[in-house]
Amino acid sequence: MTTILITLVLVGLVPLLLLVQRRWSRLRSIGSGLLVSYFTIVLLLLAGEVYFRYLHAAPEGQLARQNWMARHWQTNSLGYRDSEPTPERYAGKQTVLVVGDSFAAGWGVPNVADRFSDVLAAKLGDGYAMFNLGQPGIAMSSELKNLQAYPVQPNVVILQYFLNDIEDAALSIGQYQEPPPMPDWARDSYLGNFLFSLGSGGFGPSYWAWEYARYDDFYGAWNAHQTEIKAFVDDVNRIGARLIVVIFPNMQDPIGSIPYVDRVAQAFEAQGVTDILKLFDAVAAWPDPSTLLVSTRDAHPSAAFHRLVGDILYERFFQP
Repeated sequence: MTTILITLVLVGLVPLLLLVQRRWSRLRSIGSGLLVSYFTIVLLLLAGEVYFRYLHAAPEGQLARQNWMARHWQTNSLGYRDSEPTPERYAGKQTVLVVGDSFAAGWGVPNVADRFSDVLAAKLGDGYAMFNLGQPGIAMSSELKNLQAYPVQPNVVILQYFLNDIEDAALSIGQYQEPPPMPDWARDSYLGNFLFSLGSGGFGPSYWAWEYARYDDFYGAWNAHQTEIKAFVDDVNRIGARLIVVIFPNMQDPIGSIPYVDRVAQAFEAQGVTDILKLFDAVAAWPDPSTLLVSTRDAHPSAAFHRLVGDILYERFFQP
């Protein structure tokens, strides 16, 4: 913010110097006009900064998401976007634990009742107790630790998988994708951060090229990731729970991500998992692309798509 203020002051000095000089009247007139334009632009920028700092809330953009979380993101004592796991919630019921990242947590979905976990819970009725352990940015190894530490013993575990879950395995062998640099004016200003976010529509082509290359790295990242998958399946088997895997594709290019969705599904199948939901066909068949995602600049699924996933889960794996 300091850099922005210094720049504005220096720009404002130019018309001011033209105005105060006494030698050329023509330049004084130009300086007067420029100074009026300058203050008009500054007032517009100030109004925009106030709006995006205090009124605007959106799931995309590093600063706007802070406002969005303040309005829509409440967590329990364990840090999950869920109510407390008290014994009254699950006594005498079948327990279902949903484990995953920001997709499971419902990033961009204001009302938690619209998440696929909550939609499924409403269909299952009072005989089931649903617990959501989704956390933004979490890796599979951490998801497993959360599952192991959770105070409720599950009868069913629903693992939500997204096609960037290989990143932690890649990081473990020294592979890291450097995020794109953000200029100071976008980092310090809410208005600037919003304008910068306009040019980043979710996950871009370069991002996915890197991710897909990790899955194609058979003896490196993919091999390490298969070890993570096996560890997760083994632990669910150890506690005697049923495992259902829900695989979200590249939401902006579901067809192009089919080979990688299939590869992940095959890795789970190799560990004996048969309850697998691959969502690339549901994404590809979505009738209105404008309602598929939470935003044109955020590639998380919308509340409407969450509801579809909840319906499919019920019909395919729970409906009598």
